[in-house]
Amino acid sequence: MKKRKLIGVIISEVEELYQHKLLRGIISQCYALNYDVAIFSTFIKDSDFTEYKIGEKNIFNLMNLSLFDGILVASLTLVIENLAEEIEQMLLEKCECPVLFMDKPAKFFPSINTNDWEAAEKIVDHLIEEHEYHDIYCLAADPNAVATKLRVEGYKASLRKHNIPIDESRISYEGDFGHTGGEHLARRLASGEIKKPDAVMCINDRMAIGLANELLNHGIHVPEDIAITGYDGIDETAICYTSITTFSAPIIQTGIDAVCELSEMMTGVKPEPYKTYTGNLEIGHSCGCSDINYVKRSGILRLKDKLDDYKIFLDSYMTESLTTARDLEDCINKFCYYLYLIKNYSDYYLCLCDNWDDSTDHYDAEDPVHTKAGYTENMKLALVCEDAKPVKSNDNFKTKDMIPDLWREREKPKAYYFTPLHFNDFCIGYSVITYGDKVKAYDITYRNWSRNIMNALEYYRMNKKLYLASFRDVLTGVYNRNGLNQNLPIILDEAIREKKMLLVFMADLDNLKEINDNFGHMEGDHVISVVAKAIQSCLIGDEICARVGGDEFLVVGTCDETTGSPEEFIRKVNKYLRKYNKNSMKPYKIKISMGAFGDYITEKSKINEMINYADYIMYQNKARNKQKYNL
Repeated sequence: MKKRKLIGVIISEVEELYQHKLLRGIISQCYALNYDVAIFSTFIKDSDFTEYKIGEKNIFNLMNLSLFDGILVASLTLVIENLAEEIEQMLLEKCECPVLFMDKPAKFFPSINTNDWEAAEKIVDHLIEEHEYHDIYCLAADPNAVATKLRVEGYKASLRKHNIPIDESRISYEGDFGHTGGEHLARRLASGEIKKPDAVMCINDRMAIGLANELLNHGIHVPEDIAITGYDGIDETAICYTSITTFSAPIIQTGIDAVCELSEMMTGVKPEPYKTYTGNLEIGHSCGCSDINYVKRSGILRLKDKLDDYKIFLDSYMTESLTTARDLEDCINKFCYYLYLIKNYSDYYLCLCDNWDDSTDHYDAEDPVHTKAGYTENMKLALVCEDAKPVKSNDNFKTKDMIPDLWREREKPKAYYFTPLHFNDFCIGYSVITYGDKVKAYDITYRNWSRNIMNALEYYRMNKKLYLASFRDVLTGVYNRNGLNQNLPIILDEAIREKKMLLVFMADLDNLKEINDNFGHMEGDHVISVVAKAIQSCLIGDEICARVGGDEFLVVGTCDETTGSPEEFIRKVNKYLRKYNKNSMKPYKIKISMGAFGDYITEKSKINEMINYADYIMYQNKARNKQKYNL
């Protein structure tokens, strides 16, 4: 089967309405052209939590840009500080395929915009033609924003069409695309600072909602005293105190047009759009219309679905259940169970970095540098659900492939959503969800579900680390006395059962006080860690090494009479330290005293005698070393 072309989409907050509509157009047109789609998204637009933003943005480092045939960037959604610029720079440096930005211009790449002009013109047409308003004020925002320019031009075009003079003083750019912009205008109107118009055309819905609510606080009624319209068609316009007349922008068409233009950049031939969407006027009370059927408002239907889904999510007790997981396998099984909360998905993949849990099979006292930018070379498929059914998996794959399913032969194209798994700036991995050949985007339930997954994995990771720390020495990573007591019976049982020789080794630093006094306790800690590594490097089997005092170490294990003899063990430790002292460039030499003893045992209690004897040998050697080094 011929390999399909792969289109990449860079976006933020897929669950929002604008993003849903844009992706509906993108995916629909890609499916019509038999293209696969890989969508990379953060769960947040912006946040004051710097570390969290780092964890979110990392998902874009996953993209293997050499595998894509074209890239679409929903730059209007990338409002995390400097993110749009970072993405553009990344694409400029690493991407060789065509790139197209949407609804916000880029410095080095072409862009395409939603047809806000005609849509804004239609909503002003409604105010003039249906309600005979002529003094229409325009509340705009950032005059440099593309959306502002197009929507204001649409407002002016309608006035010109109806032979109404354009008064620039009736256009305000003091809005902020938020509720406060509308509230500010309401106070100016209420105070008489601005002459009350027949109607106010707001270039987005949130300013319209803020305006309507604040006017009511000042005793000015909508639409009786002033009519209001918004723009965008967000869900809240259907349920606020005065339902807002708005225009559902033709964003779906933007997605369709973007794919068609990108396809022409890729192939030299521009395809026909599979369908045409012009957007639609959604009537509310705020413009003066009556006999409105609110049930038919698209926002009402969407909000009903959201509320139903959110109630099911809250009633699931997913958060509480995940905290009871006994181990990682139990945790993954619970993730799998709670996938029932995600509606209509086809496949789900949980991909974990190699080092995400600091390697829970052993304890590394030196906290590793957590992955913050990019991912490990290989990823582990910790959970796979295909056709909404779990598939047993413990496979690894190359991170450069992003997800193996992308490269399998399929009859129909798919759209894959890649989202980050992290705890603050610590990278855990990523999730991938697909709805098969359905044109669908994930919603707020999936976002919150994924946040529960992140928190549960971090909860498991920290519990594991605390558990390991309970029997490991924090400085060196070897066992502490608690760890020694837990593991010593296992070694003794093996020595007795299999009639193996038991090795007991003791070591003590000779010049730790001198190093602490002359070079500081941090340097002393470093020396203790070096000795621990020297001893660990000589372990060849199941021996256990423990730090049993400030600078004392004990090794107990079964050994061979030749290669694992006490004398051979001491020789190897000395060899390691001689090499270190020669190459370390430190102003001191590490000096230790050692004692070792090997014997066969028939009962566990003999271990105390052996430890005492090894300790005796060590202190004899320490006495000789004091004379030798004049310590």
